[in-house]
Amino acid sequence: MAKRSTKRANVPVEKAPVAIKQTMSKPISSYTDPEHLRTLMQNAKRMGREDIWRQAFDQLCSLEGATQTDPLDRAFYSTLAAYEQLLTQKNGRATRASRTRLKLKGKGVVACLEDWAKSKEPPESFELLVANGMVEMTGEQLVLTYPDRFSPEAVAGATARLATLTKAAPEA
Repeated sequence: MAKRSTKRANVPVEKAPVAIKQTMSKPISSYTDPEHLRTLMQNAKRMGREDIWRQAFDQLCSLEGATQTDPLDRAFYSTLAAYEQLLTQKNGRATRASRTRLKLKGKGVVACLEDWAKSKEPPESFELLVANGMVEMTGEQLVLTYPDRFSPEAVAGATARLATLTKAAPEA
C-alpha cells in the first residue's frame, strides 16, 4: 500500500507588507557634515526613498556654497556640487570638475557661466543635471535667474538651450 503524504505542500502565502514607520532623528536641513549626508543618501537610495535622497542631495549641494555672500556665487557653488556628486555616482568614485574649478579660480563665476551659456554644444554639467531631472540647477538657469549680471549673448544662449528642453519634451 502507498503511504499518504502527511506533508503540506509548500504554497507561498501572501502577506500584507509590513508598514515600517521610520522617523529621522533630526531634520535633513540640520545636517552640516557632507559625509553624513552622503551616507543618508546611500541609505535612502537603498530603501527606495527618493524624497529623502533628494532632500539630502539638496542639503549637500547647499553646503558647498554656504560660505559665499553673493547669491549668484552661492547658487553656482551649489550647481558645481550637484554636478560633482552626480559625476561621482556615475563614475563610481570621487570625481571633481577639475577644468571648471581651474576656470573658476582664474576667471570667476560669471566668466564660467558666460562660457557655458555661449558654447555651441551643451556642457557635460548641463546634460548630466538635465538627465537627472535637475534643470533648475543648471548654469543656464542661473544665467536666466540673474540676467543683469550677464551679457545679452549669454542670456540668449541660455534661453535657447533651455528652450530645446521644452521642444524635446513630449506634449501631454
